[in-house]
Amino acid sequence: MPDLLNIGTTGLLTYQRALSTTSHNIANVNTDGFSRQRSEIQANSPTFKGDLIFGNGSRVASISRAYDNLLTRELRDNQASFSRAEVFSQLASTIDDVLADPQGGLSPQIIEFFAAVQDVAEDPASTTARNTMIDIADVLTNRLTNFDLRFQNIEENTTQQIRDVVGEINSLVEGIRDINLALQDTNGAGILTKQSADLLDRRDVLLTQLSERVDITVVNEEQNVISVFIGNGQALLNGNNAFTLGTQNDPTDPTRDIITYSGLIAQGDISDQISQGELGALLRFRDGVLDPTRNRIGRLAVGLAETINAQMRDGMDLNGNLGTDFFSYQAPVVYNNLGNTGGSVTAAITDVTALTIDDYSATYNGASWTVTSTSGTSATLAAASGNLVFEGITFALDNTGAAIGDSFTIRPTLAATRSLSVVMTDPDLVAAAAPIRTDTSLNNLGDVTISPGRVTDVTNADLLTTVTIRFNDPPTDFDVVGANPAQNGVAYTNNMTVSANGWEITLSGVSPQAGDEFTIESNAGGQGDNRNMLLIGALDSTNIFDGGTATYQEDYATAIGFVARQTQAAIIDSEASEALLIQTREQRLTVSGVNLDEEAADLVRYQQAYEANARVIAVAQTIFDTLINSTR
Repeated sequence: MPDLLNIGTTGLLTYQRALSTTSHNIANVNTDGFSRQRSEIQANSPTFKGDLIFGNGSRVASISRAYDNLLTRELRDNQASFSRAEVFSQLASTIDDVLADPQGGLSPQIIEFFAAVQDVAEDPASTTARNTMIDIADVLTNRLTNFDLRFQNIEENTTQQIRDVVGEINSLVEGIRDINLALQDTNGAGILTKQSADLLDRRDVLLTQLSERVDITVVNEEQNVISVFIGNGQALLNGNNAFTLGTQNDPTDPTRDIITYSGLIAQGDISDQISQGELGALLRFRDGVLDPTRNRIGRLAVGLAETINAQMRDGMDLNGNLGTDFFSYQAPVVYNNLGNTGGSVTAAITDVTALTIDDYSATYNGASWTVTSTSGTSATLAAASGNLVFEGITFALDNTGAAIGDSFTIRPTLAATRSLSVVMTDPDLVAAAAPIRTDTSLNNLGDVTISPGRVTDVTNADLLTTVTIRFNDPPTDFDVVGANPAQNGVAYTNNMTVSANGWEITLSGVSPQAGDEFTIESNAGGQGDNRNMLLIGALDSTNIFDGGTATYQEDYATAIGFVARQTQAAIIDSEASEALLIQTREQRLTVSGVNLDEEAADLVRYQQAYEANARVIAVAQTIFDTLINSTR
């Protein structure tokens, strides 16, 4: 006969534990990552009495959790995508705010500067107008300096965030490793003692937090132990062995950090293998938005300096001297690779129209140099030393002491934004006038006229030498007296160009007369001349950048548009990723979440079962008492 008291006791204990599990679910209804638990109730092994089989009550065989591995993996993937999109959109917005500010942006200052240039052109002898032009140019350069300071702060914050996220990743991996170890705890009989649903939930929460920071792949091993991989298969966690990520200065550019991996086989830079999560967003922002934007604004600064300086040098100041540079800026920055044994590289910007927004690397192979841009274009110097002209830059390459593989990083426009400054402080030095002027003799009898003249080579030593054009008899040709080299007997045609001593003029007319003379001479004393200032003002609407297809304002608008597109795309991506993440979370809650109505129903059901089993014990007690009393 079955043991009625024992059966009642097993039932009582079973439903007491079931009630505890249900209560545990209710208590954790708002616990992040908690999965609903269920008491798996089974019948105890029966007792055989002759031909009869008697049951022996019930027991809680296990505490299981409502869990869907596919949904959990999808949740981690969606979390990584959302974190990348959200962080990237926030970072890109900071650049967008800097560039697109209608008051604090660069566009209003460029407009104001060229308005001041126009004022000088209208009154070239005015000291006030010249001082105003210099002052507004100072404001323009200060605005650029402030831009770069803000960019530099953003870059420093990004670098610190990268270091912080790498530290958080390592800490999370350690936490997951500790749970792996706890799940393998055994008692003296070798039985696992800590395979609890709560530990598994805690580990899933850490995995989700890890996926916020970097995209991960999780592989389940035996006994609920997992391994975690990133990138191209680098193991952050291999069972009980945790490996770490690190940051260090890029050996080719000390201003930036790279991501390193310390595993069974240590690896150098794995930055390009990380694309998702917060770390992926930080790297993508730095390399894909911040650097190109800084380089483009730097190129704009270089363009302003080079074009205005070149035109200023083509003019003449109030002292009768040829013009000098108006702006100055720092030359391209060159970084030695830390592993270099020797060699040297310098760079100078020589053609703004060909200048890109790329950075470059110069690598020596033992016999020649190859310069490669970040866009993938390249050029080779087929010599161990010499100059290489490539994309608007002249690279001076020297292999002295260099070994095969030595390399240098060149950032042509990085320093230009912060270093652009006005070096002309004396208003009399503003070269508003053209260096030469032309004159027609009052005694001329023909109808030929001469143009004001244009400078073609301001470095020509004879530029300011007085030159006379005199028609011969018969007036079918003329001599250019004072030209170097000499020009005699030049055949005349209507609208012809005459070039000499670094200038050129145009002669127009059909009836020259013998003895007609024209003079080209220094414009010293031409205080009312505004020809060169008009040319400087015309630079505002001149296509300069990208092979002569974009003006200053258009190039700046391109920078704004690029950042705006990146920001808008990131916002859209963030919103879409968030919607998908929310959907996945809701799906997981449907499977694993605690439903208070269901738990309340289970409480009632288990309570009733508990009370019924208590009645069984009471019945067993009554029967026992009856038996005892019957024997008295």
